[in-house]
Amino acid sequence: MPDLTTQQLSVALAVVAGVALVSLLVTLALALRLRRFRRTYATVRVNRQKTDILAALGDTSREVAALDQRVDGVLQAQEQLASSMSMCLKNFALVRFDAFEDMGGRLSFAAAWLDGNGDGIVLTSINGRTETRSYAKQIKGLSSSHNLSDEERDALEEAMAGNGRAQSPVGASS
Repeated sequence: MPDLTTQQLSVALAVVAGVALVSLLVTLALALRLRRFRRTYATVRVNRQKTDILAALGDTSREVAALDQRVDGVLQAQEQLASSMSMCLKNFALVRFDAFEDMGGRLSFAAAWLDGNGDGIVLTSINGRTETRSYAKQIKGLSSSHNLSDEERDALEEAMAGNGRAQSPVGASS
């Protein structure tokens, strides 16, 4: 075997050290990639007995498709509910007033209930000292075949606005 000089041995040692360093860096990079892959694989395998990633992904794909169908069903049900809600008496307004000058306390009232199509009723109660009278008037398309009092019109307008709050005439005290 030929004699190697110190310089040749130093060069050979540097080359071997460089190859070892490159091998170490490649090993670390591969270890990091494997760690990320295992983390991703563990996420895919959550609540699954199968160890095959393709089977787990197939299950996940089927579950997503089933959820997609359920969402479509929920959207259809929501559309049906929205359609039927237009026929519910959902807009309400209450106007309290004093029907007679000698009566205080705003015991009389006009209440309007309307659906989304502008159909419904106006209920009026007029309270006097000795008697109370109540009137119900049908509303079709935001109008009535009966004459409406000012308070009934106010209640109807408030209900049409859809505020759903009880209202009192302007200037009246509670």
